[in-house]
Amino acid sequence: MDKAGHIFIGGALGVIFVLLTHYFLNWFPFTLLNIGTMIVMIYVYSLLADCDMKNSTITWTFIPLSIAALVVGYFMNNTLFLIFGISLITITFLSAQFLPHRGFTHSLLFGILVSLPWIYFSWHYCILTFVCYYSHLVADELWFKFI
Repeated sequence: MDKAGHIFIGGALGVIFVLLTHYFLNWFPFTLLNIGTMIVMIYVYSLLADCDMKNSTITWTFIPLSIAALVVGYFMNNTLFLIFGISLITITFLSAQFLPHRGFTHSLLFGILVSLPWIYFSWHYCILTFVCYYSHLVADELWFKFI
C-alpha cells in the first residue's frame, strides 16, 4: 500500500479511536495542544513501519526533524534536543540502510516498543500510537506478525 492509503487508514482508525474513547471513556480532552499532538501521532505512527525504506516518507520526515533538533540543541545548549537528534538520525539511517523491508519494523513487537515510551506522558497516548501503528500492519496484511 502507498503512503496515502496508510495515512487514510491510520487516520480513520485513529480518529474513530479518539472519538469513541473521548465520548465513552472521557479520554483525550479536545484542547488545541492535544489535537495537534494527536494529529502528529496519527501521521507518524501510521507511516512508522516503513522506516526500513530509504525512500519512504517517514524516513525523509525524520531526517530534517533530527537535523532541526541538533541545530536547536546546539544553539540553545540543550542536551535533550542533542540526544534526540543524534538518536533519531542514527536510528533512521541504520534502519533504512540495513533492515529488510517488511522485516522487524513490520512486527507487533516493534509497534509495542515504539509506542511504549508514550506511557510516560499518558497510557492513552500509548494505546493511540499502537492503534495507528497496527493499522499499517493491517493494511499490509501482516495481522499477527510478532517478530
